[in-house]
Parts: sequence; structure tokens; C-alpha cells
Amino acid sequence: MDDLVNRLTQQLAAAQAALHKSQARLGTVTKTLEARSQELVEARAAVSLLLATLDSTTDGVLALGHFGRAVHYNLSFIEMWRIPQDKLEALNEAALLAMQLAQVQDPEGFLAGVEARRAHPDREHAGEVHLTDGRVIEWRMRPQSVRGRRVGTVTCYRERKPSHTSLAPVRNIPR
Repeated sequence: MDDLVNRLTQQLAAAQAALHKSQARLGTVTKTLEARSQELVEARAAVSLLLATLDSTTDGVLALGHFGRAVHYNLSFIEMWRIPQDKLEALNEAALLAMQLAQVQDPEGFLAGVEARRAHPDREHAGEVHLTDGRVIEWRMRPQSVRGRRVGTVTCYRERKPSHTSLAPVRNIPR
């Protein structure tokens, strides 16, 4: 009987030791998960701030991924190119190009420029486009990289404002 009690006592002690070890590991895992959760909250806040910053700029911004999918665009871009709300969900390079071609004065020249940019996606490109409504939009496209790996392109658009050449002369007013 003493032998059985000794064996059960040893098994109980081993089970308690294993339980304590598992509890210690669980505590470490819990702390790691809590830290990761906090990092995720902070990363989401940073992304929200970045997107809010992009949306507050007067320049139109369009980020395209490798396969021509619109990764991000801001409100200025949508307004500048007059993209209907119902087209935003499926906005990709082909749909965007069709909407842009309908608005430019020289669709063939615009398309040739698009093809030239596609042929050299790792280069920076810039230019201007004249729209049928008389507006002129300046643009600059840059490759977008993350940790040295190209992930797409970012294009910034700025509507050129008409210059005012007939400004009144400035007078010096004595103090």
C-alpha cells in the first residue's frame, strides 16, 4: 500500500510541476498576445492618420498595386477626375483609364503616355494632361517600394490654376 501511495504522490507531483510549467508558458503567451494586440491598435491608428492625411491634401493621389488594382485614392482624386460613386468599388486600372480617356483632349496621346509608363514602371514619370472641359492637370508618377521591393505606383495629380497676368500694381504706402 505504501508503494502505491508513493507512486501516486510522485505522479501528482509530476502533474503539478507540468501544470506550473504550462501556466508559466501560458502567462508568457498571454503577455506576448497583449503586446501584439497593442501593436495592432497602434498600427491601425497610424494607418488611419496616414489615410486622413492623404484625404486632406488638395492633390489627387492614386496608388495602384502590381496588377492595376486601386490600393488607395483620395477624395481630391475622385473629384478631379469626376469619378462616379458607383464606380469606386470596382476601380481598377482599366476602368480608370476608360474614364480618363473620355475626359482628355488627346486620347491617343494620353494612351501612348500610359503605355510608355507601363514599359518603364521603375522610373519616375511626369507630365500634364489637357481635359475637354478646359482644365489642365499636372501629374507625377513614382514607383512605390516597401523594403526595397516594388509593390506598385503612386501618382499625384494637381489641377493647374489659371494664371492671373493682369494684377494691379503694388503701391508703397508710407507709414
